[in-house]
Amino acid sequence: MSDVQIVTPRGSTLCGTFINPVDTKDAAVVFSHSVFENRNSGEYFDRLAAAYRAAGYATLIFDYSGHGASDDDIITRELQVEDLRAASGWVSDQGFSRQIIHGHAYGALVALSAHPVAATTMVLFSPVLGPRTYQWESIFSTVQLDELDKHGVTTIPDDLPGNRQNFTISKQTLVDLSMVDQDSLFRRIDYPILIIHDGEDVETGLTQITHDVFPLMADGSRVHIMQDTHFTQDSCPDTLVERVISWAQQHVPARHHR
Repeated sequence: MSDVQIVTPRGSTLCGTFINPVDTKDAAVVFSHSVFENRNSGEYFDRLAAAYRAAGYATLIFDYSGHGASDDDIITRELQVEDLRAASGWVSDQGFSRQIIHGHAYGALVALSAHPVAATTMVLFSPVLGPRTYQWESIFSTVQLDELDKHGVTTIPDDLPGNRQNFTISKQTLVDLSMVDQDSLFRRIDYPILIIHDGEDVETGLTQITHDVFPLMADGSRVHIMQDTHFTQDSCPDTLVERVISWAQQHVPARHHR
């Protein structure tokens, strides 16, 4: 295991964990966690990363700026896109120019928006692929909403394990969480992607959004709905792991270095 620091073009430092197995091959997986999460994503990223490594892939899990152990920053999609491109570029510099981007929820949206040049496929769990309407007054306190209105930014507590106390959001954060330009999202993704939804996604309407935008995806893309699986729990069923690894091996077959 190797703790790494990656500096973005704007000078922010991202903290992550890069593992290059002893029997490494020539491909890597870069993980993209959701907003208000961190690199572990309820520990299921850890299990998936271990499964990828067992199949011959190096892995990078990292904290987006404003999350986990990475530098403080206002959380916006634009900055996270820069973060992911920097992280993917760093992995390429280590000799892994064939990459799978594995994203969860809003981290999947960032992955599609960033479309790193080294990416040859993506595996997206519970992606948010269309606009959403939120009742912000039921999510944030009156004090937080007043701060957003008067100062343009506010903080919300981070109760995840680790040293971070708060996330910092702006009015742009709320726009980013609500709005999705579907045409531009898929315009430059010319490789197939795998999308997996869980049972909760059916209830919240995410599966219907994915169904509606599926014609925009590259040929060969697939959508699977796993009704009995919940991605925010620490458990990670074997069937889910097997499906993901099968996709990875089909679309980015890892080859031993010569």
